[in-house]
Amino acid sequence: MTAEAITLLKEDVLSLGRMVDSTVDMVTTLLRQENTVRLEEVEDQEKRINDWSQEIEEKCLELLIEKDNLSAKDVRTLVSCTLIVSKLERLGDHANRVARIASWAKEEEIDVPEELPQMSAVVHHMMQDALLTFVTNDLNKVMEVLQKDSQVNYLHDVMSKRLLSKLGEQEQATAHMGAQFLFCARFIERMGDLCTSVAKRVHFINTGKRLSSRSPAPDRG
Repeated sequence: MTAEAITLLKEDVLSLGRMVDSTVDMVTTLLRQENTVRLEEVEDQEKRINDWSQEIEEKCLELLIEKDNLSAKDVRTLVSCTLIVSKLERLGDHANRVARIASWAKEEEIDVPEELPQMSAVVHHMMQDALLTFVTNDLNKVMEVLQKDSQVNYLHDVMSKRLLSKLGEQEQATAHMGAQFLFCARFIERMGDLCTSVAKRVHFINTGKRLSSRSPAPDRG
């Protein structure tokens, strides 16, 4: 019964992850200033993500009460699922913040720096890889997620240096716009970090060992 309950719990976490991934995809569309997504859709989905996250966390705690009937891997799975759900919820929160800035830029007819949708698109792929790792336990995918995170960091640095170099020379309104885009880049960078955290948790579930970002390859134990 416990094994079945944990399997159903993992399916819930996967479904939550897919919802968050859908949110990241919508945010990428908003940053591209396309007309197929509205801010309200992202905000409504964030509410569902928050509610569902709480429900899954409660299920995890209920199963952990039966710890005497759990294997070491079961305990790692339940504890890690609680942490993964928390990270997914935070990722959704950051995505909502990015969506608001993207929507504001579109309303004001302000061009979004090209690095922002590029960063968001990479995070979208990272989220998909992290979920695939969660389903298949393919630890090679963990390193792919970590490698993609370096792309996000690179784009963040390139855009930040360019915008910061111009802030002192700009009018107040333009400088404010640049500052908002810097916040946006920081939020997306954090989204990438959360994807790597999810992938590392999957590695921990399967090996019982923590994975350093500097590790050349996953240690299969």
